[in-house]
Amino acid sequence: MIFSLTPRLENIASHVTGATAADIGTDHAYVPIELVREGRCTYVIASDIKPGPAAIARENVKKYMCADRIEVRTGPGLSVIDIGETEDIIIAGMGGILIRDIIAADIEKAKAARLVLQPMNSQYELRHYLIENGFNITEEDISVEGFKVYNLITAEKGSGTPFENDGLYHLPPYLAEHEYFDRLYAKKMRELDRVIDGIRTASSPDIDKLNKYQKWKQEISEFFSK
Repeated sequence: MIFSLTPRLENIASHVTGATAADIGTDHAYVPIELVREGRCTYVIASDIKPGPAAIARENVKKYMCADRIEVRTGPGLSVIDIGETEDIIIAGMGGILIRDIIAADIEKAKAARLVLQPMNSQYELRHYLIENGFNITEEDISVEGFKVYNLITAEKGSGTPFENDGLYHLPPYLAEHEYFDRLYAKKMRELDRVIDGIRTASSPDIDKLNKYQKWKQEISEFFSK
């Protein structure tokens, strides 16, 4: 490769298993370029909702001589692809709620492919949605860049198994053996503590919300201290 992917982007690329893929919200199209130049995919659709990033993606695809294997499209979410057009669908680098909404807007398209998801936040909401709406979480991974820790979730159509308690939707038990689990655990506890402290110091504390976050923190702490 003429350029090197960051650990976060390399983690995404490494989980693409199909010969064809769609990268939704591709930005600079670095992941699609990596996929075709390294022979992981024969064809990739790179899309972005904004014309500016899509134009940059086209320039990069042309620059790295991948125009015969990467098609750049402009449009929102999964509207840019047909059902079953690619084996894998990548949705990464955005919030978990936005990823959830993109899937929900075209759920049959999402179920016709294998999903490679990298939510920057709201992993709890995304995991809940997947398991409750006919997806099975098949694998999760963690990548680290400096002080930043990232989740990666792969999912496909199936019957997902609910977690033992609600707190584990924040931090699934199967990640405990990962080399970066301690980093992710610390990040998640900091996130919960920030919300708890914010509620406590508010002029009118939301007690129900406070209890919910304290319960999640307790469930996570107790489960992983066994």
